[in-house]
Amino acid sequence: MSCGLAPKWAAEWVNLKVSLQLILQGVFLFTLSTLLLGWLLPKIYTLLLCAIHSLAKAKHEKDDLELYESKKKEHREKSQTQYDSLASEYNQRILIPRQEEKRRKKEEDFIKFLGPAWKGKGSPLGGQVFDDENHCDSAGQEAARRRIVREDINLDVLAAAASNAAKKKKIKHVITLPDEPSADEPDAISVLFRTPLGTTFQRRFLNSDKVQCLCDLITTKGFSYKSYIISTSYPRVLLSDPNVTLLELKFGKRILLNIEEKDA
Repeated sequence: MSCGLAPKWAAEWVNLKVSLQLILQGVFLFTLSTLLLGWLLPKIYTLLLCAIHSLAKAKHEKDDLELYESKKKEHREKSQTQYDSLASEYNQRILIPRQEEKRRKKEEDFIKFLGPAWKGKGSPLGGQVFDDENHCDSAGQEAARRRIVREDINLDVLAAAASNAAKKKKIKHVITLPDEPSADEPDAISVLFRTPLGTTFQRRFLNSDKVQCLCDLITTKGFSYKSYIISTSYPRVLLSDPNVTLLELKFGKRILLNIEEKDA
């Protein structure tokens, strides 16, 4: 009887032992999972908070940048409007009366030029003057004698002309305009020219371009830099140095320039 109960009891003990082992393993796994979750959840929560904060900060910075660019553009347009108004007032108050005065003076000089060219007593060319009417055989011979010019006078005139030509002989400047930059170029400057005729034309240049490029451009438009000069509208500043760059003049992104006739 006892021999029959021993195997049954041993089997139950084995089953109980296996059950306890399974329970202990489940408790161990549950405890380990709890610890892992307790360690991971704060990390995940911190990462989520950092990501949300970064996104909010990026959006805020983008909004601030857009607001700054909008205010900057508005301020630039307002400044340009004020500048154009002052330039127009300066043009109406100073430049136009000055040009009218120049035109009136030219008209007066032209009228004077159309008047009598010579009011004094002339003297004939040549080395001899024949006062005796009987000295000449005929009127043709007298006129021929009066047309005689001394050779030394011709030589002096020729020498003076050669000397002046040698002084005025210079290396001819070849006009080579730089390529026009695109409108979205960061260093591009939009230059609007106002001519003495009242017309305007526009072209873009780079900050590194010199005033000589502006002079070459107006020369190609029919306003030679020998007879015309470029100036700012307000305040009026003459661009007399061709080697100065546009960056040094601090023109900004847009500038209005006047083409004026040089004073005689």
